[in-house]
Amino acid sequence: MTSSEPLAMDATAARLPQTAALENVAGGERGPAGAELMDRAITAVVEVEHAIRRLTALRTLILNTARRQVPVAEVALLDPASPAARSPLTEQRAELAHRAFVADLATALQLPETTTSRLVDEAEVLVEELPRTLDAMAEGTLSYRHAQVIADHTDGLDAPARAAVEAAVLPFAATSTPTGLGRRARRARELAHPEALAERHQRAAADRCVRLDPAPDGMAWLSAFLPAVQGHAILDRLDHAARTLAGPDEPRTPDQLRTDTFAALLLDTPGTDPRAGAGGVAAGTDDALAHHARGLTPRVAVTVPVLTLLGGGEPATLEGYGPISPDVARKLAAAAPSFTRILTHPETGAVLSVGRTSYAVPADLRRHLAVRDGTCRFPGCGRPAARCDADHVTAFVDGGATDAANLLHLCRRHHRLKHETSWQVRVDDRTHDAVWTSPTGREHVVPPAVVVGSDPPDGSARGVSARAVAGGDLPGGSPPAARNRDNTRPPPF
Repeated sequence: MTSSEPLAMDATAARLPQTAALENVAGGERGPAGAELMDRAITAVVEVEHAIRRLTALRTLILNTARRQVPVAEVALLDPASPAARSPLTEQRAELAHRAFVADLATALQLPETTTSRLVDEAEVLVEELPRTLDAMAEGTLSYRHAQVIADHTDGLDAPARAAVEAAVLPFAATSTPTGLGRRARRARELAHPEALAERHQRAAADRCVRLDPAPDGMAWLSAFLPAVQGHAILDRLDHAARTLAGPDEPRTPDQLRTDTFAALLLDTPGTDPRAGAGGVAAGTDDALAHHARGLTPRVAVTVPVLTLLGGGEPATLEGYGPISPDVARKLAAAAPSFTRILTHPETGAVLSVGRTSYAVPADLRRHLAVRDGTCRFPGCGRPAARCDADHVTAFVDGGATDAANLLHLCRRHHRLKHETSWQVRVDDRTHDAVWTSPTGREHVVPPAVVVGSDPPDGSARGVSARAVAGGDLPGGSPPAARNRDNTRPPPF
């Protein structure tokens, strides 16, 4: 921090009298007093965020009001001497008037016209089509990014389907990150959409493409728009390569290993310097990376309703993504070397508890937990369960059992956070919600991705699903037992 920065901060604080109550936070007090000041600071930040959300909702309302005035102000927005103003084509005049309005607004806000145009379009959607979402934002419980997610996932739906998706996801919006809300919205959209997923997928797949975008410092972003199953299979192969190549003598990070493997597979250039990695960094052999990665079979995990396997139309669920079309699911299932039934009907054969006899989590119990949890169960974390540890909520050494009620998937980062900080978690016996308590006493509830419970009161089956781990579109993929090899051992803490 430069000598002028504290003066600037003091000047800003002077214009914000609300900060006076927090002026001692910078004093660095230790112990309970310091924790109390930190709690007050977090509370203040949350209150500011809620105020920003309320103001953003007000901005949205005003933007839509201005947009609705464009037809009325068309004469003022167009040059009366221009051909467009005299054109009998109403749509052409309306489009030019709208562009003039957006340009006026963009220059006033000092924003690009494309950004401003999207703000105006989203204002129309939120005010005219998603009023409950706008109300939640006006109450401060929903951020603008959350509202954008709901708008994106209701785009193209008719009014009843749009209302159904909004009603399904809004209860979770206040406790979800935008990414987590997006996962729920995808599922809700598939249930509400009047058109079959297979038809929409076929139409969307026609737009598949690869893009290269320049970045600073001699770098670039390479992205691909492709079917979700292929994307997840590609990432699984890169992840598997990075995990098996990592070690005490490997200087590259997992991200660097994935990137180098990706480049080596695509470029396939022999004669590379044996010690040269990306950018000339001594990091191993690119030829060896490509050779190793080709020996790996990409795997994707799909949960398929049994009736879908028999020709039904209910979507399946691709782990880490969401719904996929029944046709794609059946093709993957045909290539899967094995199946595991998931407990939506009692006593299907899955081991749901080994009590106190073993710390290690059996494979069938792990698969059950992966479907139930979906991702790391820390608030806001979206790391897939397949790349997480199965953690004992009550530690095994403290008497905790190795069963579904006492196990949660946590990524290594949040596994360590649970064990080494004052974050605490408990699991609700009835709902299976993970209830986290932060160091400052705030509670965060993380529901399971799938509620897997007992029979309904009438004793009828709630339905049975099959979980297939398939080697992409290829038969002969590695068996499910090969997944999560690293998670069979307790973490080093």
